[in-house]
Amino acid sequence: MPIKREAFSDFLHRRRAALGRRWKLVLSDAYLSRATLHRVRNGDPYSPVAEVDSLRALAHALKFNSWAELLSAYERDEVDAGLLVTEATTTEMPVTTAGEDAVLALSRALNLAPTELVRRLRVADPEPSPAPKANGSYALPTALQNSLRRPARLAPHFSSGVAASKLVEKVEDEDPELRTPVDTEDARIFTIPVDGDCQEPVWKHGEIVLFSFDAFDREGIIEGKSYYLAFTDGSTTFKRVFLDAADPEVYILRCWNHRRYPTQRRVHFSEVVRLARAISKQVNPEKADDESSREAS
Repeated sequence: MPIKREAFSDFLHRRRAALGRRWKLVLSDAYLSRATLHRVRNGDPYSPVAEVDSLRALAHALKFNSWAELLSAYERDEVDAGLLVTEATTTEMPVTTAGEDAVLALSRALNLAPTELVRRLRVADPEPSPAPKANGSYALPTALQNSLRRPARLAPHFSSGVAASKLVEKVEDEDPELRTPVDTEDARIFTIPVDGDCQEPVWKHGEIVLFSFDAFDREGIIEGKSYYLAFTDGSTTFKRVFLDAADPEVYILRCWNHRRYPTQRRVHFSEVVRLARAISKQVNPEKADDESSREAS
């Protein structure tokens, strides 16, 4: 059946109300801008101006399994499709349960067994103030201060990987079971592994990088920082971004590993639909210790 713009926009609003959520929260989960939402609501969803990833993300944020399922519910005018009775009146819950043990939360975030985490944090004879040992390292902390803890935020995780040395079309949907706990105040975030050595030694192959759309919206481009870029043709890449003083509407993309990848690419603003800055990465403590030992030797 043909989609009437006003009717479809009204359906999305009623679905949001059925979930008991504000648009701000829906957009945060979908990491969409209000401009993209406006295009989805007022354009033709069968031939959308917005990119396919945005449609999937919006459908998931509205608790549909796919964009096709959302359209099917719209055609049947079933605003509550797939929702439990209690779900319509529930409010947004925090990422972590109130009162959750800090050791368990931290061990899960660091991918360590709780006993191993406790072993690494405990020191037999703690000194009153940090002081370097003979080898130059510092004593480990002796405990966790529960009064200073804050809940981790669960970030959507994409396991397909983002390539730094070439453009890659992202074909894999975000898996809710793979959400990653991260420490950030930003809401529009996601994690994805690095595919390739273009960004070494700063971002190594296989490392899980946390990207923030909020950081880009808040700061704009910080020259020399690394960004995830999604293009109008559906492809993505991971590069350092610079601005061209002679042409303010052009991004210059470069690799950290410039010896192996010396070529830079120039792209116009109009070719880019989304940018997110790389703000941190997950490091396996055991691998980090092994690399430090190899460098020391």
